[in-house]
Amino acid sequence: MQKYPFLRFSIIVLRVLGWIVLVVGVIAFIVFGISTGGAMGVLMAIAGVIFSFLAWLFLLATREIIYILINVEENTRNTAEGIREKSR
Repeated sequence: MQKYPFLRFSIIVLRVLGWIVLVVGVIAFIVFGISTGGAMGVLMAIAGVIFSFLAWLFLLATREIIYILINVEENTRNTAEGIREKSR
């Protein structure tokens, strides 16, 4: 049985959500920039694409941090069990 099933579920959700934010954000801001038109539309499209990329990066980084914390816990538990067995 795996420990922390909700954290493992959140890793999957953050990955999917991150890609959705990136794809929908880029498309939406480009369409919004084109519909606005002019220099302001171009600036809004560029800023929106950058914002979408940063949001995607944040979500995937959060996912990796959760994954690292789970691995640290597993490695710490395995090390403690190994030390406990050697001391017997």
